[in-house]
Amino acid sequence: MRKVFFRVLLVLGLSALLTIIVANRRGYFSVKPYDYGGELRAVTAETQWPPGITTARLGIFAENVYDFSVTTQSIAAEGLVWITWGRDFQELLNSQGLSVEQALSPVNRVNSWDWVLAPVYAKPITLPSGESYQLLRFAGRFYVQSVDLHRYPFESLQFPIIFGLNAIGDTFEASKVRLVADAGQSGVGQFIDIIGFATGGFSISEYLQSFPTAFGYVRPGGTADTKFSQVRLEISYVKSGFASCQQLLLPLLVVMLIVLVAPALGPTLWEVRIAIPSTALLTLVFLQQAYRQTLPFLPYNTYLDQIYAVSYLITFSLFCLFVWSSNKLHMTPEADRPAVIARLNRIDSRVQVIFILILMTTTFLNWRFPLKY
Repeated sequence: MRKVFFRVLLVLGLSALLTIIVANRRGYFSVKPYDYGGELRAVTAETQWPPGITTARLGIFAENVYDFSVTTQSIAAEGLVWITWGRDFQELLNSQGLSVEQALSPVNRVNSWDWVLAPVYAKPITLPSGESYQLLRFAGRFYVQSVDLHRYPFESLQFPIIFGLNAIGDTFEASKVRLVADAGQSGVGQFIDIIGFATGGFSISEYLQSFPTAFGYVRPGGTADTKFSQVRLEISYVKSGFASCQQLLLPLLVVMLIVLVAPALGPTLWEVRIAIPSTALLTLVFLQQAYRQTLPFLPYNTYLDQIYAVSYLITFSLFCLFVWSSNKLHMTPEADRPAVIARLNRIDSRVQVIFILILMTTTFLNWRFPLKY
């Protein structure tokens, strides 16, 4: 009866654990992002624009990127931005009494007190085509929205530098003005490398940013939402997989190898067997806390956190197994000890193989099917 009770309890425990894992992976415990009501949509060849829309060509060149902060989700950058426009865009500027640098807006700028956007030329240059041209130098901090650390320490990051037009009434709405990315001339300089990451390249593209408000200015017949055209220069950074494995996964791997080898010790060495998982648990806690100090508090588990969670479960399970086997051996009469030791060795071998397979399988599955939040 006692064996049946423990088996039922084991099945119920494993079923509850499996249910929690499946529910977690399907996002039932996830922290849903707030829906601010707007929309950010990339401009493609299929994007419809009103006929006769005013256009201006904008390019960005990032000379220096530095001081990335995970805590504040921001990056410092310096560089050049230029804009080329025709007579119809100049008429819009004149109607609002603005210069072109006043019309430009750094969409993801973080601080205003140290922001610099200064024209290189005292007044716009007239090109042979009749268009106007102005070159401006910028410097400041930019917000990095998509800091996705789900697959830490093998994450890749995108750092955007975004320029659009000021939300002044409906003068520069996307239904009237389109910013076209100068992809042929835009780019990055040689001082954009960030310590700890390898530069993966850059891209420049057009986006439509929709806001669920007219900012209190709704003309008769107008709508209560606003769309603006913007140009994004995005620089991609990746981490070295080999360095991440050596610095963060290798210590964890060594600890888990010691834990998984522990069942090979004979049941008579119960003091050593119990000491190994208990010491390993403390080591795992310190290792995880040490790497977590480099990250902000996250509302989700990283890939490395999931490996640690499985490692905790395996280590604690082995500790319970060793406690049970030592008590079993202690209560066994001397004459029956050889048979009990042989049985415990068989259990240890099976558990050892099972836990190795669990660790390898969950490590693969957590990477192949990341969490949905």
